Amino acid sequence: MPFDQSTITSVEPPFWDGSALQVSWTSTAPLGTVFQVYVDRALAWHGTSRWVAITMPRARARIDIGAVGPGEASQDFSSMLPIAPRDRVDLKWLGGTFLAPADDDLSGFRVFGEPEPGAGIDMTKPLAEIQAYPGGAILDGFGLGGFGQGGFGRAASSYRWTSPPLASGVWSFAVVPFDAAGNQGEPVTTSVAVQSPPRAPGLYADGTRLKYAYDPTSRRATLSWNPSPA
Repeated sequence: MPFDQSTITSVEPPFWDGSALQVSWTSTAPLGTVFQVYVDRALAWHGTSRWVAITMPRARARIDIGAVGPGEASQDFSSMLPIAPRDRVDLKWLGGTFLAPADDDLSGFRVFGEPEPGAGIDMTKPLAEIQAYPGGAILDGFGLGGFGQGGFGRAASSYRWTSPPLASGVWSFAVVPFDAAGNQGEPVTTSVAVQSPPRAPGLYADGTRLKYAYDPTSRRATLSWNPSPA
């Protein structure tokens, strides 16, 4: 039996107990059924319990719970799961001394971005600075790094930067090398479409997100909340 979510009838809101994230659910499946829990499409747990304590994700994450057949407890069914929208941008690039503005004196890279989608890249305020060679150890050059990836006979090292959560839209970024004197080289730009999951309603002045009014005559409660932040 492949990964099956049809018997999961409810999932309680996860809560942090100070050491782990507690997740519990109810299911119409018979006792002894094996369940799997995936966190961002990675198998995090399997067993017959209907609750689990997992490591707190570093950021907002999608959790999928489903039943599997006998002998399938550790089988990876992540390919069956829908791809959750990502609200972060993950930039990866190759770089090395060949990108230094002058004299192979590369100190690092600056990442620039937009204040909002379509507003244009603000080249005056870097979002981050990534050191080219932490600790001063040069990682590219003859016999080092990815030979030839930086041009004929030149090596390259891999770099990466992940953005904070972003609103939905098409965001543009620029990665710029700089040297020890602060001189910047040529920027490399890219645009990434972000589809952010719905955010919680905006806060009221008292810090709550939900208000209600009760009409004793009709015995009806009316709920109200603010729009979600952009």
